[in-house]
Amino acid sequence: MNAYRVTEHRKRWIILALITIAIACLLSPWASSHPDGLERVAEDHGFLHQETAVNELAAIPDYEVAGIPWAAVSIGLAGAIGIMIMAAVLFGLTRSLTRSGGDRNEQRTDGLEGIDRI
Repeated sequence: MNAYRVTEHRKRWIILALITIAIACLLSPWASSHPDGLERVAEDHGFLHQETAVNELAAIPDYEVAGIPWAAVSIGLAGAIGIMIMAAVLFGLTRSLTRSGGDRNEQRTDGLEGIDRI
């Protein structure tokens, strides 16, 4: 059976992932500064001033890495760290889910079944 496998094109997927990460990290500092989501609702209804400090347990509070004076670098680095964390989590989940698959123990053949080798 000739099933399409992502691993056959591993180099292509790695290159595409690296390009995507680079673009995301380089363009994230120029994302819209206008509020969205809950912040927009709070602004529209007049209770934005009641917000409290960012959670002390947050990994990357306010989408910026602390201690870096350049905002563009700080935001881009926060994006890169977020991508690495999510990639590690997804890699771990997919590895644990695929290890329980039954087709791992199948014998691989080279398509020459029934042909005697000399």
